[in-house]
Amino acid sequence: MDAMEKTARPAAVTATEAEGEAATVPQSGSGAPAMSVAGLSFFTVDIQAKRVIWLEPRSLDFEHRSGLNEASLSTALRHMAQNDQKQILGLIQQAVKTGSAGPIELGGDDLGAGLSLVAMRYQVEGGRTFVIAVSGAEVEDEANGTAVRGVAPLIRHLVEDSEKSVLVVDSFGYLRYANDAFNKLFEIGDTSLCIGRNIAHIPNRVGKTLASVVLTALARRAPMDGSKRFFLASGDSFTLNFDVIPFRVSAGLGGVVFSASKVKERGVDFQQIFNCVHAPMLVVDVRTRMLVSANTAARKTFAVTEQLMESAPITETMLHPKTFVSLIEHARKGGNTPLQATVSGFDGVTRSKRMRVTLIESGPTHYLLIESKH
Repeated sequence: MDAMEKTARPAAVTATEAEGEAATVPQSGSGAPAMSVAGLSFFTVDIQAKRVIWLEPRSLDFEHRSGLNEASLSTALRHMAQNDQKQILGLIQQAVKTGSAGPIELGGDDLGAGLSLVAMRYQVEGGRTFVIAVSGAEVEDEANGTAVRGVAPLIRHLVEDSEKSVLVVDSFGYLRYANDAFNKLFEIGDTSLCIGRNIAHIPNRVGKTLASVVLTALARRAPMDGSKRFFLASGDSFTLNFDVIPFRVSAGLGGVVFSASKVKERGVDFQQIFNCVHAPMLVVDVRTRMLVSANTAARKTFAVTEQLMESAPITETMLHPKTFVSLIEHARKGGNTPLQATVSGFDGVTRSKRMRVTLIESGPTHYLLIESKH
């Protein structure tokens, strides 16, 4: 069970005061829809059946699931923050008891970007009880709703093939969309474990740094940018240039767009080219002796990670200083024959390798290209 489910379970209490039965959050959603409070127009709860029907907004529908959805109450609330669950369940209980309840404020602040809900109890033939909760958003804020229904497809069209990593999170912290570049950069193997979930519940899947940055941006509701080291769920880390842009499309519906790219050494990016090469290849800045790039084969052979690349010069990690100098001198002489050298991998294994070296000039900077031969 992941961190989100552990957090959600204590909040899933009874929705009907009369029966007093506990509604438990299932171990998994089993593909069932889950409710997000961002942009929520209304929901209806069948108290006896403990089922809820709600309307999903179209503005942030990246998966073509907008419209009416139905699920058991506990299943529908499983992705919500614990406090939001408690408030909604309390609203339902109060409406059952007194006939009406609310308004309650979810995620609101001085800018009024949260959601206000009121609820009424309805009795029907046969003694069945329903609670209908509606958003208290002002009509003028929702009047332009039809004009913003294309926000999701527009964002997707703009960023789907972007080289930058892009993530869209709604105003309540739910991950709505991530492009392929984001999934690769943050090592998201199964997007179904992340998309649709609250980022506060899944730092073990997307990394604690990203969750912190996004939640801070949602709280401030102001643009953010900078350069920061991001830690991944795997324990690896790297430095990214990032931007977070808030947006609002209607009352109670908005969020932030997070975009990031790796910090490149003087604009040089060898990674995409070298990953096509099967032999392990490393690129070292001659002046700083820092390892600035390693292809997939080198990462696998020598257990190289982004964090280790940025931790220390290569002469303190993989190569003896005398060996490094010898490789540079050999490259300057234009030697095409490989040199025998001892390499210490980050996995603690020392290997004797034949290494072919080449000097590459990029403006005032010189790079040493090291190719490990079998």
